[in-house]
Amino acid sequence: MLLCLPLLWGCKTNENNYRQAYEKAMEAREAADADLDSTIYGRARRDFAMQQLVVGRDTVDVKVQHVKVTPDGGGINESLMRYNVVAGQFKQLFTAKSMRERLFEAGYPASFVVQTSEPYYYVISSSHNDAAAAVEALHRLEADRPVGMKPPVPYILQRAGR
Repeated sequence: MLLCLPLLWGCKTNENNYRQAYEKAMEAREAADADLDSTIYGRARRDFAMQQLVVGRDTVDVKVQHVKVTPDGGGINESLMRYNVVAGQFKQLFTAKSMRERLFEAGYPASFVVQTSEPYYYVISSSHNDAAAAVEALHRLEADRPVGMKPPVPYILQRAGR
């Protein structure tokens, strides 16, 4: 029995062990972030251009990116206009389509899904050629919150190249 006591004492964790584990975890996190930056999703984050849109007395952030209508996503090419109110953004098409259906049922019949070339999917609650109409729709979506939305949504996505 007395022979086991030194073994138990030697297994006791101490502050130095915790510090080493913490530093190792932080190194792993930094490596994972570097790996993400080299993926298509990291490239999508870098390609996101942010601008400010001033409409009357209102200033909102607008993200500019090349997107296209997703097949079977509830829209057609003519649905996609210059300013788009984004209610959700996802890596999985199934998840984006599911949110689009919930938006449709909540009274947003013009909602549809668009995608980037990676693909990364955005659920559009409404699309507008007029910036003032898009800002108004953004504020209405923020007030209604018809579906669960996590920051950074909702926001306005401006279709690049138009």
